[in-house]
Amino acid sequence: MAIRFRRRRQVPNEVIGTYSFTSRTVQVLRTQDDRILWTCDCEKFRRQNGHREPLWCKHIAKAAARRSLERLTRRVAVSRALEN
Repeated sequence: MAIRFRRRRQVPNEVIGTYSFTSRTVQVLRTQDDRILWTCDCEKFRRQNGHREPLWCKHIAKAAARRSLERLTRRVAVSRALEN
């Protein structure tokens, strides 16, 4: 008798926040095991794919600072482009 195992569907990571800059977008994701994952669409971030260290770039640093301020003040920062 053959035993068949069903593959679990890959559940996508939950998007917690999206931070847009002039030409880049950073997303904060919550993984299935409740870890926080930062992703960026810049070339430097993509090149770090094989490293053991956490992936990081200046866009993620800016987004992390913005997120910290939002959490500290409980307010959402408005983009300067939208204020005009």
